Amino acid sequence: MTDIVITGVGRVRPDRAARALDTGPREGRRPGTLAHQVSGFAPEERLGRKVARFNSRATLLAMDAADSAMADAGLTVTDDNRDRAGIAVGTTVGSIASTVTFGWDSFNRERPYVVNAALFPNTVLNTTAGALAIRTGMRGANSTVAGGPSAALQALRHAQMSLSQRHTDFVLAGAVEEVTEASLWWWEAAFGTGPVGEGAAMFVLERGADAERAGRRVLARLGGVVVRAADPREPEAVGRVAGRALDRAGLDAADVRLAVVRATGNEEVDAAQHEALTKLLGTAPVYHEDVMGDCYGAHSALQMAWLLEQEPSDHRPALVVAVDPEGAVGAVVLGEGGVTR
Repeated sequence: MTDIVITGVGRVRPDRAARALDTGPREGRRPGTLAHQVSGFAPEERLGRKVARFNSRATLLAMDAADSAMADAGLTVTDDNRDRAGIAVGTTVGSIASTVTFGWDSFNRERPYVVNAALFPNTVLNTTAGALAIRTGMRGANSTVAGGPSAALQALRHAQMSLSQRHTDFVLAGAVEEVTEASLWWWEAAFGTGPVGEGAAMFVLERGADAERAGRRVLARLGGVVVRAADPREPEAVGRVAGRALDRAGLDAADVRLAVVRATGNEEVDAAQHEALTKLLGTAPVYHEDVMGDCYGAHSALQMAWLLEQEPSDHRPALVVAVDPEGAVGAVVLGEGGVTR
């Protein structure tokens, strides 16, 4: 068994109040889509003018969260550890705004459809992970997971395996989503179930023994992480995945103090996950869409960051569940009692 711990957390959280964002006067689209944006975010001041100029909003949000996570852990990347330092980033499709802007250039620029080459790197799915590696100097395993609502949990699972198999000594892992005019177009067309949100949360993960030797504090233990293809309309399927995560953590349902979930907007799916978790734990799950909207791929990561900020009356673990109506269920156990297998 390998004990994986979280020693640093950083997050860029969306505003609690949603505001209407105009997505443009296009036929069939309603202006004033509600969104929970990160207001007051000044990347030039926090990250530098050059960095802010050449990176997408998603990458800048992730960079800010990563800087905070590393500072929280007291972690410094040096020549002695950079080759063993990994990065795992969860997302849906990267920066939609960058892809749309680059693609639109091929239509509205003069022949022979010259595009702005400087914009191309931000259209690539793994741009954020690569930019984090450049900024931090980490040269170990670098991965991007495109997983929709379960992206954050998939990135954590990837980091967990990397550490357990000793491919890395520590991993900067988490997820990010941006809210832009282009992403709002996509949200309206594909979902439109309620206010959308944006944000980033990153975590420093390492083996427990290494953290102890380095004298770093343990914020929480990363217990079982499970993501499965499953029918989320069946309460039994959701319950099996959550139960498997508990098994991997070596815990019983009675050990869990609460579960946090993402509301999908699909009534049948949301009813199934509510029924499954209430039956498993004996208490109703907690939602956060009212204070941060639906942050999609980053939703679970932001919920984990929220959990780490709490001061519970006891130290029983928490369960974070992410369900994708298209056929995926994920769960992670977070807490002092969780032990990875």
